[in-house]
Amino acid sequence: MARVAGVPGVGVTGRPGVAQGSRFGRMTLKQRVTWALTGAVALFVALQAALVYLVLDEQEDALVDQIVTTEATRLVQRLALGEVVPPASGPLELGPSLKAWVAPPGGTHDEIPESIQALAPGAYQVNPDESVWHVIVTDSPSGRVFVRYDATDNEERVYEFGAILLGLWLACSLAGFWLSRSVAGLILRPMMEVTDRVSGWAPGAPAIKVDRDDEAGRLIEAFSRVQDRVEQSIAQEREFSANLSHEVRTPLTSIRTDAEMAALDADVSPPLRDRLSRIMQNVDEIGSTLETARAISSAEAGPRTPVVLAECLDDAWSGLSERGQRAGLVLVNELPPTAVAELDRYGLLIVLRNLIRNAIDHAAPATLRVTAQGSGLVVTDDGPGIGAPDLPFVFERYYRGRWKDRMETGAPEAAGRERGLGLAIAKRVCDTQGWKLTVTSSTEGDTHHTAFSLQFG
Repeated sequence: MARVAGVPGVGVTGRPGVAQGSRFGRMTLKQRVTWALTGAVALFVALQAALVYLVLDEQEDALVDQIVTTEATRLVQRLALGEVVPPASGPLELGPSLKAWVAPPGGTHDEIPESIQALAPGAYQVNPDESVWHVIVTDSPSGRVFVRYDATDNEERVYEFGAILLGLWLACSLAGFWLSRSVAGLILRPMMEVTDRVSGWAPGAPAIKVDRDDEAGRLIEAFSRVQDRVEQSIAQEREFSANLSHEVRTPLTSIRTDAEMAALDADVSPPLRDRLSRIMQNVDEIGSTLETARAISSAEAGPRTPVVLAECLDDAWSGLSERGQRAGLVLVNELPPTAVAELDRYGLLIVLRNLIRNAIDHAAPATLRVTAQGSGLVVTDDGPGIGAPDLPFVFERYYRGRWKDRMETGAPEAAGRERGLGLAIAKRVCDTQGWKLTVTSSTEGDTHHTAFSLQFG
């Protein structure tokens, strides 16, 4: 291993952190119920208001048409009886907004509005100059009769009534929103109480007390049953990991001891000594794997102690150095001897070992450089890099992006191996410890690299 003088010493303190997601991206159940009820109320009131407005408009038009028809019929009768004589000039004033003109047979009346002069007998609605006229044209012995009712004021009153309905719709919508919010809160209160109580639960927490006999109470009972099963599964997993580690460690210790004793024999040939060394390294590898499984199954951070980062990196490399050298990986430890962090040393060993294994499997032959940065460290290799489409998935279990690429290129050292858990394990340990592990990479030209940033705080 090559060691290069690093930057001045840094003091690093690890502290657990909890990742929190934003709750503002989606509406709550209460908000959804409130807006659904408000929308239903607003739609219902809008339909009722539109129906009232249309009925009023139709009734207004029908009433005006009836008045004009009645007055036209009466005028024709009076003209026939000689009770009314058409004036020489000007219209007949039949009432407010109601006028009539009589054109002599075969002739015209100069004062008849142009918009109705050419109308044939019948009923019409005419809109000259933004006015609204209801017109009846009929024939009589005295000539053609034109009866006109100016309904402009009536239409304006209808529009004013429509504005009043719109205001009432807005008021009803606001009242509906307030009422819907109150109803939603009342209906969902038991559910919100259950949510608040369940959201604070964690494995090992006391069971949630059931103090009600309704849907919410039955939901809490069901959740409590699931909680018991989860805690039982976790306990079984931890017990299995502890038993496995204990049962396997004893024969592993015996194998390593025998290998060490055999290696001390002066009569052992160099090839056999190398084999014994590989046996001890593999035993250490199995032991670290067992400890990794135990640490992950516990899902708890170990005790925090002052850790010299450079020494911890050396220890992580010692069990993988022979394998790394065979793959062509060179480790450059640029962590200053004064860089000390207060954290779980074994948790850091697990993360570093998996990052080194990842570099051996996917970057070698390459140089792996470890430097201090901020409140942590950065592990960088100058291997082929990871493609941008694969970067979001490198910490997922059984991810094989770069490994699959090497298999496709026919790299002989890729045959017969399975990968995809190392980085997932490292990320899991970091999440348990409250650390932040991120990755950046490039596959472009001479700048290809992969960098894992590990921050302790």
